[in-house]
Amino acid sequence: MEGVGVDVMRSLLDGLPAQLAPLANAARSLLDQPCDLSADGVLSFGHRSWVAPQNYTITLYPGLQAEALGRYAVRFGLEVPAIYAAFLKSVNGAFCFGMSLAGVPRSMLGLPPLLDRSRLQCHDLGMTATQWVGEYRKLPTGAFHFGYRHFSPRENIGYFVAGDRILSLRKSGKVVGEWDSLSEFLSEELRASQDLDAELHPEEKPR
Repeated sequence: MEGVGVDVMRSLLDGLPAQLAPLANAARSLLDQPCDLSADGVLSFGHRSWVAPQNYTITLYPGLQAEALGRYAVRFGLEVPAIYAAFLKSVNGAFCFGMSLAGVPRSMLGLPPLLDRSRLQCHDLGMTATQWVGEYRKLPTGAFHFGYRHFSPRENIGYFVAGDRILSLRKSGKVVGEWDSLSEFLSEELRASQDLDAELHPEEKPR
């Protein structure tokens, strides 16, 4: 991507809050590869045609206003922790290497709320927090499920907010990671996800 497109995308990344710096830095490192800025503000970095025709290394969805998140949370009976609500204000869901951080698909804010399967949207936070959470055992009291990443070729680990900490858990309930802040969480998990993703989806070299 060249010219104004790169400049606009770089400017949008520069506008993210300091606690999301690891995510912004990971996306900036891909600006020399094919990228895309959609009409509705979705940022996609690092086109990976060898994985799938429309697959990108990192996809970030534009932030969600607090009022919209509040309406959504009431409608689906969610208590979104403040630390994750702050993330959604800037980035309303993301796919990063082998990570998925759930958000609120725009189509789910309509009346009636519907999942639009004609385009790739972020994973639905309501479904993540109320349905996919059922795959995990021995959860800390009040744990809020907001995403996952590849842990091995055959297993994902789940991401949770529990109290004032972010946790990653295996489905058995075993805790495999703990962080005090979004910045620490993103820094370590983006790196781990990138390393595993390189093994799972090695780039196809021209013959």
